[in-house]
Amino acid sequence: MKAELDGFAGCGDFEKGFVRTACRTCGDELRVPFACKGRGFCPSCMGRRMAEGAALLVDHVLPAVGVRQWVLSFEGRMAVRLGYDRALLARVAGAFARALLHDMRWEVKERHGLASVQPLHAGVFTAVQRFRSDLGLYVHLHCLVTDGAFEEAGADVRFLPARAPTPGRMTAVLAQVHKAVVAVAEDDDLDIDPALAACVQLALAGPHTAAPQEAAARPSLTVSAFGMHLHAATTVDGRDRKQLERLCRYLLRPPFAHDAVKALPDGRVRVLFKAPWRSGVAHADMAADKFLARLCALVPPPGFHMLRYYGVFASHHHLRARIVPAAAAPPELQLVPAAAAPPELQLALDLTAAANDTRSPTDASPRPRRLGWAKLLARVFAVDVTVCRKCGGRMRVLEVVSDPDDIARVLHGARAPPPRPRPDPPGQVLLFAG
Repeated sequence: MKAELDGFAGCGDFEKGFVRTACRTCGDELRVPFACKGRGFCPSCMGRRMAEGAALLVDHVLPAVGVRQWVLSFEGRMAVRLGYDRALLARVAGAFARALLHDMRWEVKERHGLASVQPLHAGVFTAVQRFRSDLGLYVHLHCLVTDGAFEEAGADVRFLPARAPTPGRMTAVLAQVHKAVVAVAEDDDLDIDPALAACVQLALAGPHTAAPQEAAARPSLTVSAFGMHLHAATTVDGRDRKQLERLCRYLLRPPFAHDAVKALPDGRVRVLFKAPWRSGVAHADMAADKFLARLCALVPPPGFHMLRYYGVFASHHHLRARIVPAAAAPPELQLVPAAAAPPELQLALDLTAAANDTRSPTDASPRPRRLGWAKLLARVFAVDVTVCRKCGGRMRVLEVVSDPDDIARVLHGARAPPPRPRPDPPGQVLLFAG
């Protein structure tokens, strides 16, 4: 937890180190600071994971078929306990995915008049979110489900769409989840660190918000039962890859953006909501210690899998290779020589991987690889950092600056501290002392 907070405080700080790049033509420099690589709440690092994860899902996992988002949330202590009970989270996520797969297969069978559900296969991708708008710990599950099922007929595979879910079907899904977890949920003996438990208790107190004057309208395709809530109104046509990628980013988004947290003159912290609540509340004000406690509670413990794949999306499913998008050939890139970038930077910027790859196109592995920093910026923000902002020339890596003396030398120039004196060789004595 301390490492996560310390890393967040120094994320993007040039005093902690950076990478120097320069244009080959005009010499214009660009400096890129190091990131903390946090997995709990850092907007920058989790924003990168959001962009990268959404790109990999769209390019390598989700087929061009209809997709529906199902959101499962919980009331009371269950939403908190799921944040630290790994076995219970796995049981709930698995039960929810199996209930969705069962519902989708039987719905397709009935709609298309099939004799059996045996040849039908659906897919579920689950993202675990730990936060709500005011940064309180609130574990809930977002699932992207094929809005139909794939029918396997020998060598052929075709997609059969399903009808929109009904309240009765949604209640049946909740009943299956409740039946699978009710026995485990009754056991409240959960051993967590006392300091972390104190942070969770401090973070649980929500903002003091005024009650709405009128009852808010209930969203469509929303069902509440067994202490759980289920929402399934959002759909995307899988052929619209841009819209599908936006939905994936929503599932993988960080808890807050940089400009959503502000310090107030009285020392409190204001958290701006992405969208106002149905009651009209658009922000939450809290003391600084409560804000830090909420950040601590958002960090997932080691070993918690935040992304899960079921059905045809699972890596071991026999139909997966036949329904996922075909791997696209990598675009032509102008690469710098391998010696121009240090090994630790080659992976981050993806500048030399293709240059060092001697495999033929037919030997290349179809498995997706992590997207480099430069490709992510180009894909998300339409900014090509490998091209000079002044003359359009190609950028090259000069050095990775991580030593404190080198950082001061580059950032402050003449104000850098003097170089450290070299020690005298062993065995020498001073002959002339002034």
